[in-house]
Amino acid sequence: MKLLAAIMILVALVPAQAQAQAQVVSVSAPDIANYQALAEQDLRLAMVGHRLALANAPFCERKSRNPGWVLHDKAQYPDPAMAQAAFGFRLPVAVSAVVSGGAAEAMGIKPGDAIIAVNEVDFTSPNLVKEKRASARLEKLQKMLGEALDTIGTADVTFMTADGVRRVKLAPLAICASRFWVDTKSKLDAGADGVSVRVTEGLMAFTADDEAQLAAVVAHEMSHNLLGHRQRLAATGNSNKQILETEIEADRLSVWLMANAGYDTQAALHFMERYGRRTDLGIFSAGTHLRWKNRQKVMQREIALIQQTVSENRPLPPPLLAPGKM
Repeated sequence: MKLLAAIMILVALVPAQAQAQAQVVSVSAPDIANYQALAEQDLRLAMVGHRLALANAPFCERKSRNPGWVLHDKAQYPDPAMAQAAFGFRLPVAVSAVVSGGAAEAMGIKPGDAIIAVNEVDFTSPNLVKEKRASARLEKLQKMLGEALDTIGTADVTFMTADGVRRVKLAPLAICASRFWVDTKSKLDAGADGVSVRVTEGLMAFTADDEAQLAAVVAHEMSHNLLGHRQRLAATGNSNKQILETEIEADRLSVWLMANAGYDTQAALHFMERYGRRTDLGIFSAGTHLRWKNRQKVMQREIALIQQTVSENRPLPPPLLAPGKM
């Protein structure tokens, strides 16, 4: 945002006509491309996550009805004018991207369609939320929509589209429960909080040339959510030994999720080597994860089991998601 700040300082020193020209420059700055690039990464992550969640739905105890879209709120961006220039918001909350093969695409919902209301609740009202957080409105929408879809299976959503107001009854399929979002940090990192999967921009860039390696990252974090690791650790403690057990389980399950979604499981081994060589602290590691070569061995054992049954049928029931194993 330094470029924009410099432009605004200059605006105060030039005549009105020049100010208008400066404004044009400000909204065509590289920041616009950065905003749009982040939206593209959101879609890339959503596509991978949706593919994994849909393919493994038969085995997930916890499911949710995911419309197959990415939503964003103009307020979430540090510069609303730049966000407006980048995305052309018709209303404060809009569809940023639509997942290929998802329910939203099937219903003809398009990027740029803005949300007026969900089940008659007006999301254009300035008094909708009391919190000052930029994410409060979008979080409320996601929560309300999720509760409606998971309880009655449908939700009435009113959009403002390029062709005017349109009302849609969403009724997406139930797939493995997880939401996916890109963290703007440059660090090579990912995480799971029991509901969501977070992947940093740094890790998105690290896997930019190989979708299957990104799938390995997402499948590992999804595994934590599907296996209820956060809840388990909250109940039993967060010792290094207990965390290590959950990490091993997530490594084991991840390659099954990948196989069911049609990803090459060898990509998980390639990613682990690349990531391990970059980040492994060796004898100084905290003890919450195996060293990368040992993580590969854990995955290789699971891949061997997958290969024994892959010619028989698909999808493959992951052992850790079998009844009684949760």
